[in-house]
Amino acid sequence: MIGLSTSWRSSEANTGRELIDYLMRSGAEALELEYRITSDMLSEMIPIIKNNSIHILSIHNFCPVPDNVPRSKASADAFLLSSTDKEERGQAVKYSLRTLQLANDLEVTAVVFHAGHVDMDAKGERIFELYDKGEIASPKGRSFIEEQLVLRKKVRQKNLDSVLFSLEKLNKEAEKLGVYIGVENRYHFHEIPDFEEIGIILEEFARSQIRYWHDVGHAAVQEKFGVLSHEELLLSYSSHLLGMHLHDLRGYDDHYAPGTGDLDYDLIMKYLNSNVIKIIEVHPKVSREELVEGMRFLKLKGIE
Repeated sequence: MIGLSTSWRSSEANTGRELIDYLMRSGAEALELEYRITSDMLSEMIPIIKNNSIHILSIHNFCPVPDNVPRSKASADAFLLSSTDKEERGQAVKYSLRTLQLANDLEVTAVVFHAGHVDMDAKGERIFELYDKGEIASPKGRSFIEEQLVLRKKVRQKNLDSVLFSLEKLNKEAEKLGVYIGVENRYHFHEIPDFEEIGIILEEFARSQIRYWHDVGHAAVQEKFGVLSHEELLLSYSSHLLGMHLHDLRGYDDHYAPGTGDLDYDLIMKYLNSNVIKIIEVHPKVSREELVEGMRFLKLKGIE
């Protein structure tokens, strides 16, 4: 069974009922609830979900939108688990615990988490510029990327320690609730976790509720930028894989419908099995027709 993330239309829907109706009319068999859903929307959605037996496969932290965060500012990074500021980190943990409790209430076993980032100037525009000019793999491009990765590793520890500290609290609650935490790989190279940090987190929390959540577009973009190998990432951590976000990309622009970009889905299929939660995560730029074709594409590939 493949789920559809509410990210496709949550920013455009005005009510919970409107959002569910729109999503289910796409032909989706199940859903992932995510961080653009307000408390009012969620209150309206829960009875509909329960009364109509709508299958929720996963929830993306923070859900619902944290208190005092405007809907226009809703984000999985509204508060950072990686923050060195005790107050912000406390808010991140507080609202993450609320998401874990929601998962328990809805009998959902998986929650997807962003872990935060390393505090550094990531110079993202420079990376995009190098890629656009076809220079990302040139000696100049490789030198720039390597310099940034060396700097990232040099300054990361305080933020990584904050992530581990936050996850320790969340893991204890997840164990009580019987919910799994999926730590997601990210789009930007300065975000946590990088390739090595996934291993550090999994080792630190071995035999716990913490697993790896793979976003195919994020990994593909980082490969295009020369930061990591997509297949090496999957090969190294597929045994810890809780779920996947499935979409497509054109250049470094992702979250298109599967099959409409240049993502290598033959690679993805090698590491999928029936135990991995599969969520189509596309953005509002994708039309209903494109989404339906994307679902058909995945089924033709044998991903369902």
